[in-house]
Amino acid sequence: MTLTREEKTESDKIITLDVIRLERHKPRKCTCGDDKHFTVDKVNREITCDCGMTVDPFEAMLHLAEHYDQLNRQHESLNQQRLQWLKEKPHSVMFKSLERDYQRGKMLPYCPRCERPFDYKNINSHVSAEYFRKWQERQQRT
Repeated sequence: MTLTREEKTESDKIITLDVIRLERHKPRKCTCGDDKHFTVDKVNREITCDCGMTVDPFEAMLHLAEHYDQLNRQHESLNQQRLQWLKEKPHSVMFKSLERDYQRGKMLPYCPRCERPFDYKNINSHVSAEYFRKWQERQQRT
C-alpha cells in the first residue's frame, strides 16, 4: 500500500534523533576561580579542569601565565626534594652517573688499584661492604 501526500499524518513527518542529546542547563565555563588545576588529555586533545569542565586551551595558558607564582612554588619544592635526596643518597648519584656514561657506550670504568679499564659484565659477585672496610683497615695497619 502506498501513501499519497494527502494520506500522510503528522506523526509521519516527525523525525526522531535519539543519538543526540542536548544539555540545556549545563554551565558553559569552569567557575573554579583562581584555584584551577588542569588535566591534559593527549588522546582526545582537550584540557579539563578538576571540576570536570572542558577548558579552552587559550584560557588555560592565560591562567598559567597569570599565576606563574604557583609554578615557581612547585618547581622550588621539587628542587628542594631533589637536593634533600642528593644529601641522603650521594652514592645513588654516583651510580646514575656511571650508568649514564656506560649506556652511551663510550666510557668504561677503570679499576682504582690497577688502573685498567674493565666492563661491568665482567663483575660476577659482590662482597659485603662491612667486610671490605675491615679488610682495608687491617691492610693499612700492616
